[in-house]
Amino acid sequence: MRKVGLVVAFLGCMVLATAVFAQEDEAVDILEVSLIGGLAFPGGGITDWNNELNADNGYNMGIDIGYFVKSSWIVGFNFTYHAFGVDHPEAGELNHKLYSPRIYGKYIRITESSFEPYAKVHLGLDNPKFATDVVNVVGDRYREISYDPALSFGLSAGLFYFTSDYSGLFAEVQYHRGWAEDAEADYENAPYMFNENYSTFDINVGVRVLVGSGE
Repeated sequence: MRKVGLVVAFLGCMVLATAVFAQEDEAVDILEVSLIGGLAFPGGGITDWNNELNADNGYNMGIDIGYFVKSSWIVGFNFTYHAFGVDHPEAGELNHKLYSPRIYGKYIRITESSFEPYAKVHLGLDNPKFATDVVNVVGDRYREISYDPALSFGLSAGLFYFTSDYSGLFAEVQYHRGWAEDAEADYENAPYMFNENYSTFDINVGVRVLVGSGE
């Protein structure tokens, strides 16, 4: 129930903010498409769990597809993939991974220069695949296994630079939080519980292209 309440509150805040701050703004007919990548730093439950399978620093990559509801306001869809190395000598090439579909809202500060600062919020579901010390009939071993989806929320702040009329580069910092205290997994009919929340701090760069008439 708490997670459902968070979803409802988030959507309500987005609707209210759009109604209040965008009422004097002009409508435009433009899509933004952004390709994103960067460094990812883990926090919370994945940094200390499951027989010392601690998450190390990693990376993320993703895509934004958003629609300008007003000239300063965008709502859209994002998909992001995170991968964190595992700080354990016997884990080999295993990783902690997050596959995250999200919705997002973005506010852009329109300026007279080529630079535009922006702030963004997102809400979605992380689909975790964590390296886990599992029990097996032929001996315990380490495996990447899929856990239940976890509600996630995040905030970003960034700066976009126009390199042409309809495209440019950006850099941003992002905080992302996943509520996975109830996440479970099943491996060969044996249950595994994550039992903790986690977070990531990302430093991203990317390319953004605007598509549409702008009218």
